Amino acid sequence: MGRMQKITQYQVDEWKLTLEMFLEQGDFRQDGRPLSPEGIAQRKQEIAAVRGLNTLRVGQLVDLDTVQPIYEPAKEG
Repeated sequence: MGRMQKITQYQVDEWKLTLEMFLEQGDFRQDGRPLSPEGIAQRKQEIAAVRGLNTLRVGQLVDLDTVQPIYEPAKEG
């Protein structure tokens, strides 16, 4: 199994702010100039990645190599 980490509130807040910033900027750079077609494609990839991160919850255990949640088996008893 890869490296694991529990998601913190700080990380969740950072991802939320990053996504809001990307969506606010749209197809423009921070200085207001339009992005190139390559820049727009990269921005769309970054937005998709951050949207994926935003599906993670505080306290959830995540594999840092794949950024996928690790589901612990239900305890029987």
